[in-house]
Amino acid sequence: MRILLRTCSMFAAAIASGAALAADELPRSLNQAWAESMIEQCLARSHANGWPPFTIAVVDAGGALVLLRRQDGASAITADAALLKARTAMRFGGPTQALVALSLDSPTRDLMLLLQLTDDPGGVPIKVGTQVVGAIGVSGGAAEQDVGCANVGVALPATERK
Repeated sequence: MRILLRTCSMFAAAIASGAALAADELPRSLNQAWAESMIEQCLARSHANGWPPFTIAVVDAGGALVLLRRQDGASAITADAALLKARTAMRFGGPTQALVALSLDSPTRDLMLLLQLTDDPGGVPIKVGTQVVGAIGVSGGAAEQDVGCANVGVALPATERK
């Protein structure tokens, strides 16, 4: 029980590091058009940097898949990884890479596996103010590339959202 309480308090501290966008900049709910805009922004950055093919998953606040795009050449397993990253970021309320330090503790790692959470970088929550309205997960590149792509999608300017 003590480990679970300590883990929950660590999760709460890590949540504070997630990027939040102003409520007036976002649609009221995550939809396919907004998800498509985020994915296009990610892919534009990927293309400009010569990054490898990605799979990008966008989920809503309930963890349901809104949109998944797997580029030609992206490994089939990246689809599962991107979806897991997106769902973890949504449930956790913070970036998946913030869970790395927590996963070093064996009981916490076991709990993460049980709860189907990952510490693999590339999952970022989509927030309106402090409320998580969904998340994006990216898989296929190096950790820095996955995170970079996800952050670009979440930072999509309000004028470019659909």
